[in-house]
Order: sequence, then C-alpha cells, then structure tokens
Amino acid sequence: MSPLVPHEPIAAGRLPTPITPTHDHHRHHDPQQDTTMSRSRTPDRTITPTPELDRQRAAWLAGLAYAALFVLAIFANFAVRERVIDVDDAAGTMANVVADEQLIRVAMLAFLVIFVLDIAVSWLLHLVFRPTGERRSLLAAWFRIGYTVFLGMGLVFMFVGLRLADGGEFVGSLGDDDRASQALLAFDAFNATWMVGLTLFGLHLVVLARIIWTSGIGPKWLGAIVGIAGSVYLVDSIGYTVLTDYDRYADVFTMIVLLPAIVGEAAFTFWLLRQGRAAAPAVIPQPAAAHA
Repeated sequence: MSPLVPHEPIAAGRLPTPITPTHDHHRHHDPQQDTTMSRSRTPDRTITPTPELDRQRAAWLAGLAYAALFVLAIFANFAVRERVIDVDDAAGTMANVVADEQLIRVAMLAFLVIFVLDIAVSWLLHLVFRPTGERRSLLAAWFRIGYTVFLGMGLVFMFVGLRLADGGEFVGSLGDDDRASQALLAFDAFNATWMVGLTLFGLHLVVLARIIWTSGIGPKWLGAIVGIAGSVYLVDSIGYTVLTDYDRYADVFTMIVLLPAIVGEAAFTFWLLRQGRAAAPAVIPQPAAAHA
C-alpha cells in the first residue's frame, strides 16, 4: 500500500490511469529565479584582447626609461646621498641630514621613481628580447625585478634614518648620540641592501650580454661591454661581502665599477633607442646556442 495514493483494485488488462499533477495556483513565484534563467540563456559578451606592445615600441620606451634612470640615479646617489652621509662621522651625518632634509626627501623621491621605472624596464626588455628565447628573456627580467625589490627595501631604511635624524615623538627618549648612531646605521643598511640587489642586477646584465652575443639581435661588441658591466657589479658585491676593510678600498671599487657601467649601459641605452626608431627585423637569426 502506498502511503501517498489510496489503494484501489486494478481490473485485469487495465492499466492504472496516470495521475496528472495539478498546478498549484498558490505557489510562490520567484522572479529572481526567472532572471537567473534568463541570464543563463544570454550569450557571454565577446572580449577583445588589447593588442600587445610591439618590440620596436618596447625598445624605444625602454631606452627613454634607461636615460631617465641615469639622470635620477646620478642625482639621488652621487649628488645627494654620498655627499650627505659620512660613514665615519655619525654626528656630522645627522647634522647634514637635518640641514638638507628637503633635498634628501627629493632624492628619496628619485629613488622611488627609479624603483617604479625598473619594474617597467624589466617588462619592456622582456618584450624586446623575447624573440630570442622566452626562458632566457624571462630569467633576465626576474633578475632585474629581484634587484628592484631590494632597492625598495633599502629605501625603507632611508626613511628610518631620516626619522631618527630629525627627531620627533617616536625617538624622543633617545639622546642625540644614540639617534646619530642609529640614523647612520639605517643609512648604511640602505647601502648594504642595495649592494645585495646590485648582485642581481649584475646577473641581469650578464644574462642580457649572453643573449645579445649568441642570438644576433645586436652586435657582439655590445654584448661584450654589457657583460663586462655586469661582471664588475658582481666583483664589487663580492668585495663588499668578503672584505672586512672594504671601506678602505671603496673608492677603488667605485672607479672599477663606474667606467664599465657607464660605458656599457650608455651604449645599451643608445642601442635601444636606435632599435625603437629603426624597423624591427621580421626574423631574428637564432644559432643553436640561443635555444639553450
């Protein structure tokens, strides 16, 4: 016996009459359900992808960004930071920071712009060198982004050093000597953090040099001088890490780095700008070594 339908005998040869469900006029109508069903029947809107930046335009923008990086780095590092900060004189450094606080803040803004531009340059260079091989181009880009991250971290230490030097409620309990020592330590931490980042930057240039040398995308002499520039960055970083009296030879290391770095990166900048103005080659010759 069914619990839902009353029991009734079935005559022989006669099928039971199917029970047709009656429509419940009192059932609640859900307009939201109808809307959902209507949406499910509506075809998705076609999305047109944005055209990707072509290699020629990417080279032009990367060259312009490189030129801006040159100007900003020379101003922020050599014209301001190295002039104001004396690693052998904490009190003198704090006095310089207090006297030139506004100028230092402008230099920090320049470092911040460098931080942003370097991320953009990493992407642009990947677009320029991607035709020579996806993996090596990405490797070079990741090395540069890693360097940029360390530059941003170092900039935080500059903010801390500035806060310690100009005083305020956060450091009011510290004496002048303690504030000067800790401010100098923060500024030196910026230098150490940046130096770690320059190790990655040197590797970035070495990878780019190998791409240029083996792919035929640029002249071999350009690959050679870019590789030398990357190598001297690595030598300087290793010396900073290993030598206990690095400060005694800091000027020597600076001269070793400056000349190849300026020549190599300036040549690379002009090459990028020239690539941006010239017609991009349809096919870039790729020797077997370029696929490694």
